[in-house]
Amino acid sequence: MSIDNVNSRLLALKEIESLLNGDSHKSINNGDTFYKFILGISIRRLGEIQFHIQKYIKKPLKQNQNIIKANLIIGASQILYMRVPKYAAVNASVELAKKHSPHHVKFINAILRQLVRDFESENIQDLDPLINIPNEIINRWKKHINNNDLKKIAKQHLIIPPALDIALSAKENVDIWCKNLEGKIFGNNNIRLKNNYGKIDDLFGYDKGAWWIQDIAAQLPSKILLSSVKKNAYVIDMCAAPGGKTAQLLTNELHVVSIESNAKRAKLLKNNLKRLNLKTKLIIQDASRFKTEKLADAVLIDAPCSSTGTVRKNPDILWRLSTKKNSFLNTLLPLQNSLLNAATMMVKPKGILIYSVCSLEKEEGENQIIDFIKKHSNFKINPINKNEIDITHEAITKEGFIRTFPYFSEELGGMDGFFIARLEKTH
Repeated sequence: MSIDNVNSRLLALKEIESLLNGDSHKSINNGDTFYKFILGISIRRLGEIQFHIQKYIKKPLKQNQNIIKANLIIGASQILYMRVPKYAAVNASVELAKKHSPHHVKFINAILRQLVRDFESENIQDLDPLINIPNEIINRWKKHINNNDLKKIAKQHLIIPPALDIALSAKENVDIWCKNLEGKIFGNNNIRLKNNYGKIDDLFGYDKGAWWIQDIAAQLPSKILLSSVKKNAYVIDMCAAPGGKTAQLLTNELHVVSIESNAKRAKLLKNNLKRLNLKTKLIIQDASRFKTEKLADAVLIDAPCSSTGTVRKNPDILWRLSTKKNSFLNTLLPLQNSLLNAATMMVKPKGILIYSVCSLEKEEGENQIIDFIKKHSNFKINPINKNEIDITHEAITKEGFIRTFPYFSEELGGMDGFFIARLEKTH
């Protein structure tokens, strides 16, 4: 892997600076292999890297000097975790500094050369993997996740690349596709790829429209819905993009109305379904304001959330959330609540409401549903049982919810953290 890929280093530099500045989430799944690799390591091990370089910085860098800090982070990630010539890594950071911060070339050179000396003399301290998760997040999670499980989450967060799940159409043969894709069957109609898979559209069969990318945990809300209704049921998918859950429902011959408020995401959904040769009635509108002409047999809400459960694939998300001045839940909780309230008017009596979030926050999951039940006497929890899921039974809580964590099935590469509840409208 070449370390003199200037453009890739510059892209990674700008992305890490953006992260340190607390800018909104950006995908790291674009760009060339070098960019994704160096950025992935730098962010996944950000806590460790900052700890090590901070030892050599006598005066803390200011907020407007984050580009200097970002350069140090990239250089340190190569020195500590990549198989590259150490001083060549230093020189690459120095050359980059000449372009964006020429007055700090000597400073960056001195810091990184000291790091090299300590590395080569084996004077680098082993650190708890929890250091790579911001304190603000750790302190939140400690209220409902024990320390041993927190460390498991932190270890999953370090894996590059994260495992990739292929969800198959209900009509496809999982054994044949498993062989074609050189993967491993994980659950029902799911294939897991653990190798460096490169570009998704380069994978075998992408253009055939027989499969789509969807984490195995993200498949569970639709699977629970499918086990709750009869064939040809009428379903409303309230937050449908990018379309994985809609695709699951359609390939199982349900009648689906898909609602998406964001026009760009709605376009993505349309394109995904077109590739899969599937059609849905798509409505581009705020789902909380949607008025259905026909009450649904089931309503699915995969609600907008903090996405903290996706830390395996989005290692930057926890750092971005931790830099926000206001709690990241301030806008999310009312939005989720409004979607739940709207759904009560869409589902028919004896109908099913599925609520899910890819979040590890109890406020967005368990607490949200408990509060909803207290306020809506015509809804009750319909417990999910072990026979309805195709992953570890550990995911079923005593209340009958599903709660997955990134370290579940860690021997196979883990999964996203999800909360899922099934509610029934009693009258």
